[in-house]
Amino acid sequence: MWGDRSSSQKNRILGIIIVILEILLGVLLGMDKVSEIRNLQELRALNKKLFQEKQEEAEALKQKEAEDSFYQKLVDGFSTNYESIILAIRSKYPDCSIISILESSQREYTEKITTIQNICEHYSIPVADTIASFNNSGGKAYDDLTGDGVHPNDAGQEIYYETVKAVVDDNIAASTGKMEDVDVINADVHKFDNFIWYDASTDFERVDDTTFTISTSASGILGIDYTFESGDNKADIYVDGELFESPTVTFDYDFSRRHILVVSDDCIVKNEIRVAFNTKEQADGFKGMCFSCNTIGKKAA
Repeated sequence: MWGDRSSSQKNRILGIIIVILEILLGVLLGMDKVSEIRNLQELRALNKKLFQEKQEEAEALKQKEAEDSFYQKLVDGFSTNYESIILAIRSKYPDCSIISILESSQREYTEKITTIQNICEHYSIPVADTIASFNNSGGKAYDDLTGDGVHPNDAGQEIYYETVKAVVDDNIAASTGKMEDVDVINADVHKFDNFIWYDASTDFERVDDTTFTISTSASGILGIDYTFESGDNKADIYVDGELFESPTVTFDYDFSRRHILVVSDDCIVKNEIRVAFNTKEQADGFKGMCFSCNTIGKKAA
């Protein structure tokens, strides 16, 4: 009897111990599971954060590209374009005089500014340096001369006037100002020798509130001339019935600005170009397209 009772107690104690161990094991496994879930949640949160950071970086780069002024594009390669404009003017108006303005909004003599200065020096083009004029404005701060940190206010406009007037007076007095007939700096400017312009109001047909079409054949550098409105500006460009490019520009300002955007350095059109905008407002700001053409030919509608 005593042996059986002792054995029964041992079995009961052993059973209790097993239950306790199972509970402890369950707790430990549960803790591991909680820890695993927590780690997984943290990993997901980290991945989400990294994804958001990448998205923000991409948006920032996109915004920078959208907001790059003509001057920034000089650094990125658009010096060819600047020089090509000078050559186009000289070719059409050989006796004209040009004054180049170094805009005060640049504030410093960056690489883009020195690029302009070098081009102007090459062609003997007078320069109105409003950067220097703003910096030497009698102790006035830059913000005192602009309304929005970029565009001159009345006081800033007065400085612009006096700076440009001084350049004009100096060149009149010295009987100078005509561009030099010198060789080009960059041979790539000859890409624009066959430049053609398609006007939105006369060459394109406005199909509806947001869509324009033109029948033409061309190949070369394609640019679109339109007005940036506040927010996202998207234009779907179809070439011969196929979507060619959909340039989207986010313009984060409360004003609009006309801009020529290079869509492609190599576009071939056989029959038709169609441009579709998101809204009527954006379509109303469409001015036309420019083509630096290897071959050109407008077809009958």
